[in-house]
Formats: sequence, C-alpha cells, structure tokens
Amino acid sequence: MLPTPAHAPARPPAPAGDLPVAADRLSVRVHASLGAAEADWRAVEATAVLTPYQRYDWIAALLASGLETATRLAIAVIHDRGVPAGILPLKLERHFGCTTARFIGTENGNSDWLAATPAVLQLLTPERLTALLAEIAALAGGIDLFAIFNQPAEWQGNVNPLLALSRLPAPNNLYFVAIKPTRLPYVDHLLPTRHSGKIRRSARRLEETFGRLELRRANTPDELQRQHDTFLAQRAARFAEMGIHNVFGDAAFVRFFRLLAQQSFGEARPALVFHALYAGDTIVATSCGTAVGNHHSHYINSIASGEAARFSLIGVLLARLFDELVGDGITSLDMGTGDFAYKTEWTAPVPLFHSLLATTTRGRLVRQLIAIGSSGKRFIKQNPTLWKWAQAARRLLYRLRHGG
Repeated sequence: MLPTPAHAPARPPAPAGDLPVAADRLSVRVHASLGAAEADWRAVEATAVLTPYQRYDWIAALLASGLETATRLAIAVIHDRGVPAGILPLKLERHFGCTTARFIGTENGNSDWLAATPAVLQLLTPERLTALLAEIAALAGGIDLFAIFNQPAEWQGNVNPLLALSRLPAPNNLYFVAIKPTRLPYVDHLLPTRHSGKIRRSARRLEETFGRLELRRANTPDELQRQHDTFLAQRAARFAEMGIHNVFGDAAFVRFFRLLAQQSFGEARPALVFHALYAGDTIVATSCGTAVGNHHSHYINSIASGEAARFSLIGVLLARLFDELVGDGITSLDMGTGDFAYKTEWTAPVPLFHSLLATTTRGRLVRQLIAIGSSGKRFIKQNPTLWKWAQAARRLLYRLRHGG
C-alpha cells in the first residue's frame, strides 16, 4: 500500500480540488475531463521532461478517434508554487470491484512517463511521491491501484521517481539512440562501414531499377492519403506473414492516423508524421513517427514486397530519415518496443519497467495478478526458443482462422 509517512507534519485543510503535497511548494489538482485540463497540460509540456506519448495532442486524438476509450478520467496536474509543472494523465477502470488508474494511451504508445519539470522530478522523493499519489487517489474518488507501464529508468538525463516505489521488469525493451552532432550522412557515423556500404549499394540499385530515390514528408491531404494507403497495404501483407491481425487497418486506428497527421502538417515537432521513400513513382517504404522537444519516436514502418524487397528497404529508409531528423535538430530517437533484429543495428535496447502501486487490499490482489502475467510474458519474450515457438503457434492460429 501507499503509507502516509509517520513523521509527516500536520497540514491545515485545503480548498476542494487543491491539496498541498510538499510543504508550501507542491500542490495537485485533478481534472475529470480533457478540456478542463488542456490549458494546464499545454503549460506543462512547454517546460517538462516527457516522451511523445504524453503530449496533449497525441492523447486527445486517441480519444477523439475512438482508439482509446475511457469512461472516467482523472488528469492530475502537479503545481510548483502555483505553476503547472507535472501531469499524470490517468483513466480509471473498474474490474472485479477494484478501481485501477492507468495512463491514457498506454495500450497504443511505447512508453509511460511522469511528465514533469526537472525541478519537480528532483523534488519527488519516495515520501513526497507517496503522499502525492494518496492525495490524487482521494481527489479522484478512490483508486485501489496505480498501474504505470513500460517506463524507462531515466529520460533525458532525469531519473524516474516512480521506480523508487515500484519496479517490475516489463516484457519489452525500448530501442533508443542518442544522436551526436556530426556531419551528414549520419549513417556513415552510426553504422559499421560494411553495413553503411550495403545500404548505399541498395540505394543505387533501387534507383537503377525503379528511378530516383526521394524521402517525402506528407504535408498535404492527398499526399497523406497516398502514403497512408500504401502503408496499410504493406503492413497488411507483412502482418499476414507474421500471423498477426493488422490493427492499423481497424477503423479507429485509421481515424487516429489521419486526424493527428493532418493536425501536424507543417509542424517542426509533429505529434504524428508520415514519411515515404519513393523510388521513381513507387512508394517502397513508409515511416510513421511522433516527436516532442528534440526527441523523435519511430512509431511504425512498412516496406514493399515483390521486386523491391530484394534490396535493404528498411536500411535505405532509415538512412534518409535519420539524415532529415539530424538536420532538423533531433538529438535522440527511439524505435519503439518489440524485439526485431534490424533495430539493434540502429539503436540499443533499454529496459522498461512497470510501477504497480496499491493503495488498498483489493489493489494489492490485482497487483499480484498483473505482476504474474507480466513476468510470464517477459519470460517467454526474452527466451529465444520460447518466443520462436510462440510466434509459430501464432502463425498457425492465424492461418486456421483465415482459411490459409
């Protein structure tokens, strides 16, 4: 549970909706709707440490498209001397008599993070954070369990304070690289000569076969539609090979991508952006990403099948994309979760962790169930033999369901 520190000083009653947390400096307010929290949320974004998956625009589009559903929200804003300086964007779910608070967007993002200014992150000692979470639970009408998933131990040089309270290894890693300022092409400084040489040869042969190579960002509705349609077709073919349902073809995901990408046209740090690698008039690969500050998250990609697949399409795509991002001032990049061999050529695996923080006996019981399930998934995914068997079983089930 989250005990109140025994030596915590008594505090005078606070106004409804605003309770002091750390002496006279920190306070917290909980909003029950996205609109009510927007002004505070955007103020936090301007100065906080966060990943792209805590951006207001990202979360708002998830809810507007129906990709994310939530009957109850509890958006907690931490104030530092009255100024919005941190946010926990929570949705409340009730199962088996237990109210669980999760971050909005966990299911469709790559990493959770307590978005806050560096000063607030340093102030959130285990004692202060315990008190803050207890007050959030009270203001939200009762929370049995805070379940915060897939968190890095640190981000942009700042330590994650939640992991001091609860630290359970997550099933997946986040693939991350810090980009050092250097001359372009960046691939020549990132990859071994043998690998960068292979990419250059593939690019040359692609041009000889299909026509001039060009990486284009979608900044008009027509261009977005063509790139998105190609992405959907390419991903459908790839997922069918892997025995996975193509979630990106579901109506809610289609709405989400179109809505947020159009809202991000022309932005220096887009909440969602499509790039496509053209070889002549043919789109041979696509990239969908999101950014905040000087960090870019490579959310998902696709590559063509057929004749073009003989070349290192993902390598050529990423080489062009990295050059563009470095030129735009991006200083770090991640390629999301999920263990694929090509990611290790560009990035390094960073462990992720869950924080399961119970405030009641019911919360402790559910915490145990979640912990057992997560540990089982990690055991399978991090064991190459078991993971290979699991993938084979998944492909078999997919073929049986689809008559293949």
